[in-house]
This record gives sequence, C-alpha cells and structure tokens, in this order.
Amino acid sequence: MHGAGYADILIEAKLVTSASLKCVLSGKNWALAIWCLRTITEAAERLLVEVFIEEEGIEIDTLALFNLIEQMNREHLDAALNDEPTKAVIQAYLNFQDKVKKGHFGKTGVLWMSFLDNSHVLLMLLFTVKTNNVPLFHKCNSEMADLFFFAYDGQNYARYLAWFDVFLTNLELSHPGGWDLLSKGAIAVARSLIPGALAAVDKTMEETFMKFAKSSGGLWGI
Repeated sequence: MHGAGYADILIEAKLVTSASLKCVLSGKNWALAIWCLRTITEAAERLLVEVFIEEEGIEIDTLALFNLIEQMNREHLDAALNDEPTKAVIQAYLNFQDKVKKGHFGKTGVLWMSFLDNSHVLLMLLFTVKTNNVPLFHKCNSEMADLFFFAYDGQNYARYLAWFDVFLTNLELSHPGGWDLLSKGAIAVARSLIPGALAAVDKTMEETFMKFAKSSGGLWGI
C-alpha cells in the first residue's frame, strides 16, 4: 500500500506515531500492525456499508439481523442466514462490492477493495491458527500465494507459499497420516491457558529459542 495513503490514515487517526510507523508498515511491530490492520479494515467496511445503504436505498429492518447484532451466537447466526430478507440484503451488498471492484468509484475504489479482500484473507489466516482449522488454513495460504505477496513486495513469500500449497495438497500422498497430525494441533502452540491465545508454530519459534539464540553476529549456541 505504498503511496496509497495507508500510512497517512494511520497517522491522522492517531493509531500510531511517526516513530512507530516504519515498524508497523514493515510488520516488525507485529501486534500493533495487526491491530491497525483490523481497525482500518473495519473502518473501510463501515464506510462501504454506509455508501451501499445510501446509494442503493436499502432499508435494513430484519429482526433476525438485529438479534444477531445484539447477541452474536450460533443460534442467531443460523437464524439470520436462513432469513430471506437478510439473505437478500447480503446478496445486494455482495453485488455492490463487485460493482465497486469493477470501477464504480474509480481506481481508488478498486485499490481499497483489493486492500479489503487481502485483509480478510490475512485475518482469516490468523483465525485458522487460533482455532486450528487446517482446511481453512490451507485455503488461506493458497489464496495468499497467488498475487497477495507479489503485490506487497514479498516475492519470496509468494514463491514459497506456492510450493507450500502444493505440499499441503499432496500431503497424504507424500506423508500418510500427516493431515491427521496437523488436525490434532500441529499448526498452533498454546503458550497460556487463555482461550483463543494460540500462536503459529513458526512465530512461537521466532519468539522463544530463536530470539535467545540471536546475537549481533548471528545465531549461536545451536
């Protein structure tokens, strides 16, 4: 998002300071970067919904949707997904998104819709780690390997993820029983008893023994 105004938004919204901006944009300050990403994604979604309601003249008055907003649980979610008026609103919103992606609001709208799509994939990937959802984890990695990293200056990640996608696709052929092992919790690590506090294995490795093995001259003690 270099030159797209993302950094300016973070500063103007006082989500970060000028001193921490570089670490957020590079991802070195991971926690703050993800928090900023979630915040900007939600703000962009809210703006898009407001424009959708105003431009399409949509009146959202479905009881099932209001019940879901007031109390988010599986019962209300299923009721909303099976409610015809709610499904009509959702479908209209998806159609509106497609219209924006095709240039309804110009190239700026197309750019920010791309940002939202990529942000959703990344946030869903974090969700898969915290819930140890291996099939969804595979799907998210596959989608990110396409143009996601190439578009954001991560060419090596794109190459490695393409290989990783093929590896997971053929895992049962190359390593019988490997999929069952992953499904039992091999993609995440619980470092506390807090529910939903799972972290990716590679991230945990970087933050534990890799951290203590690093010095100014590189790795030592291994």
